[in-house]
Amino acid sequence: MKRSAILLFLFLFISLGVVFSADYLIVARGQGPASADLEDLVAYAGGTILAKMPKVGLVYAASSSPDFLAVVRADRRVLEAAEDIEVQWLPDVRPALAGEAEPGALGLNSEPYWGYQWNIRQIRADQTAANGDLGWGVKRARVAVLDSGLWVNHPDLAGNVNLELARSFVPGEPGINPIVYGFNHGTHVAGIIAAPVNNRGIQGVAPGAEIVAVKVLRSDTGSGAFSWIIQGILYAASIRSDVINMSLGATFDRINAGGGGTGPLIAALNRAIAYATAAGTLCVASAGNEGVDLDSRIWTIPAQSGNGMAVAATGPFGLQDFDRPASYTNYGLSVVNVTAPGGDYVYPGSTYVYDMVLSPAGFTGSAWQYFFAAGTSMAAPHVAGVAALIVGKYGTMQPAQLKALIEQSADDILKPGADPYSGRGRINAVRALERR
Repeated sequence: MKRSAILLFLFLFISLGVVFSADYLIVARGQGPASADLEDLVAYAGGTILAKMPKVGLVYAASSSPDFLAVVRADRRVLEAAEDIEVQWLPDVRPALAGEAEPGALGLNSEPYWGYQWNIRQIRADQTAANGDLGWGVKRARVAVLDSGLWVNHPDLAGNVNLELARSFVPGEPGINPIVYGFNHGTHVAGIIAAPVNNRGIQGVAPGAEIVAVKVLRSDTGSGAFSWIIQGILYAASIRSDVINMSLGATFDRINAGGGGTGPLIAALNRAIAYATAAGTLCVASAGNEGVDLDSRIWTIPAQSGNGMAVAATGPFGLQDFDRPASYTNYGLSVVNVTAPGGDYVYPGSTYVYDMVLSPAGFTGSAWQYFFAAGTSMAAPHVAGVAALIVGKYGTMQPAQLKALIEQSADDILKPGADPYSGRGRINAVRALERR
């Protein structure tokens, strides 16, 4: 655009008094039925309520008034409030399209890509499947995947997807399917959890578990607002999900977070996860891919929100040393609960992709696709899958009990005892089902 055109646009913009509306999250002082009854305040401040979340004392509102925040914050019923910013939640997982399964890749499992699934063998989920533990026994475990949607008709996943319960909280994307062809992060995550044993593709950790896709991020960019994720968490809890998987994360400087305006948003997210946990849902989150020490001023959410599980990643180097910490994984003794296969991409040469995790993930418009990818995004669904196996075998249990079973059954892979990179250890599906 030429300089003259830009100046003309600015002149018209100012002269016409055009004002853009912004969205806000209001955190009430209390929680419960009356906590979100702030219609009078929001209207007085020049805003409109978009959603009320009384169970956690939150109100989602919009306003074009420059004084909206100041007026709202001054009310004694309000603890804090902030503009509901949209941030990038999905990391770079470096997806690589998988070709046809090679004859040498065939193994004991009937799935064509089985030979590439070092991750399933590493946590012994091949043995739990062979034993008939699929996440559907005493009850069928329900796992809500909060992500960027799902290719709901992918033939290596569709049978385990509950379309009736699927929801989108992303404005402009009412459907669950992505709006762009190719790799989809949420589909890859869901496949790791529950791809069925059906003689095609791969095996998931819990091949009989039910997947509920909850779209909280834009499928083309991986970005999203705090309110979308919070509404997704509350919805997943309301439909009695046994597990919520959040292979997503945003990193902040905890010292400057409040000054940067994110403090109230982080507080709101904490409330949502605490509520879901109290409602009986285990929240599993990826620890993040920045390779940073979380026992520091760095804060990553939702891994450090509420009292769920934070999962670090392991990844081999040239298909050797499968329990080595992945090159990118975040770590921290006070944060990481367990570790799980996330894959890695540091091995030189064309075969580096085999160090990554394979899962159904794409659609081109004419063909269904499988992708290799690596990240703590891939590690977290292994934990969600093991949780689903436990629920499937023994029935509903409290998140604290489920969390304890996963931690206590993990293999101590690094130095004796808990450590910053693996927490209580690398998960073990067989041992997790040996209820003590």
